[in-house]
Amino acid sequence: MHRMYKVRTESKIYAVKCLNPEVMKRPRALDNYARAEELENILEKEGIPIVPALSFDGKKMIEDDGRYYYIFRWQEGSITDYNAISKQQCYMAGEILGRVHKIDPQNTEPEEPEVSDIDFEAYASEADKGKSVIAGLITDNLLLLKEAQDKLNNARRMLPVMSAIDDPDMDPKNIMWNEDKAYVIDLECLERGNPIATCLDLALQWAGTVNAKYSKENLAAFYEGYLSSYDNGFRSYDELFGISYTWVEWLEYNIRRALGIEGSNEEDIRLGEEEVKNTIERIKYLSNIEEDVCGVLDGLKASDPKKYKTHDNKLCYVDLLFESELQEIPQKDLPEGYRFAMYKPGDKTAWINIELSAEEVLDYKHGEECWERYYGGREDELPERMIFIENSTGEKIATATAFYDIHGDSRPGEGQLHWVAVKKEEQGKGLSKPLITYTLGVMKELGYEKVKIHTQTNTWLACKVYYDLGFRPERESLVKNRFGWKMVSQLTGRVAPYFAPFGG
Repeated sequence: MHRMYKVRTESKIYAVKCLNPEVMKRPRALDNYARAEELENILEKEGIPIVPALSFDGKKMIEDDGRYYYIFRWQEGSITDYNAISKQQCYMAGEILGRVHKIDPQNTEPEEPEVSDIDFEAYASEADKGKSVIAGLITDNLLLLKEAQDKLNNARRMLPVMSAIDDPDMDPKNIMWNEDKAYVIDLECLERGNPIATCLDLALQWAGTVNAKYSKENLAAFYEGYLSSYDNGFRSYDELFGISYTWVEWLEYNIRRALGIEGSNEEDIRLGEEEVKNTIERIKYLSNIEEDVCGVLDGLKASDPKKYKTHDNKLCYVDLLFESELQEIPQKDLPEGYRFAMYKPGDKTAWINIELSAEEVLDYKHGEECWERYYGGREDELPERMIFIENSTGEKIATATAFYDIHGDSRPGEGQLHWVAVKKEEQGKGLSKPLITYTLGVMKELGYEKVKIHTQTNTWLACKVYYDLGFRPERESLVKNRFGWKMVSQLTGRVAPYFAPFGG
């Protein structure tokens, strides 16, 4: 463990943290601390109530004779009392975490999740051979530990992919209180992490799960504070309860300490033994309160659609897939002063400008990349597939395309509605439904019998239009991406006939 010292000079008082030499020997330890320092600077600039390390000649970490230190101005106050955590403290902690996550949230590309692969049986065997006092603790709880690890891994696989500046170590011991004001300390774990996972994990700790004093009121207060600062629309925390079992990884670290694998001095071994016992008890307790916790999480207040733009990247990104049969499609008329126009060679620039205005692409270069990916080499098909809406001056201000799966994965007779977009200044004028129904009519004339529409949660208002036109979630998408469908249901007030599998 790191050591803290109070140092009094003639004029000021400081706190000096001496970093654990064993920790500093780990691969990439210095890189991790450097990253945390950069993020700490950002939090300080954003006005987050933290106790930052002091800088000397532009550096926070001090190295002397192979030892590493941080120096802090002395902060008066007291650490959160685990036995007396109040609703107000939980609300404030959640609010601070929300402010941190709000600084720079990003929807990122899907990747294979990091899963836990701890061999508890092997550790039990090693502990037994070494006659360690933790041998029986592990052996007696093998089934529980395996189940907890399985639930953790399943939750990580389901977790939506997001990234934000994150402080996964902002548990009660790392917030000080002085005159009812909160100050976050020990920021060495700052990183870019998943805000959904961290929020759930810390909410449970603040709610009293660490010392078996769970309070549903405190859990609700933490989320109330968090969502008041940052709301990405996600509301399926109850289905991710398995995230709470990250304790199995802390357990492994302490098993290794107890067995002399991580640090070999007697103090480390004794601390490891004690923490193995404590952590197994926490995992047992979490298992016992799971149903009650999930009840609170399932009852969180729905997102307010008034907070979000038509296309809002603040929302947690989840891919969605609508489908419908192409039967008789009632055409919605365009408002006066607008007309339909089919693609002509040279309309690529107009298409990109529309998608850019609607925030469907990041910049003009990205628009060109998307055009090339979907329509490059297929331009000769576009005069009978790509539709524009023109205003009274002839400016192209909206577009959609009657297309197909470019990867060849669609079934015979199945088309796809592509890249529906209306310029921002023309939105809200009743153009979307006429554009979509006209494009579907073109698709039917091309011989398609069924249509699918790929969309996503951050274009939630478009989902409302698709619902109103009779589209419904594709069944596989409804199961695979059910978190996203729940978000859309809450934002639009539209519920698919077979929405019930996840309690929506």
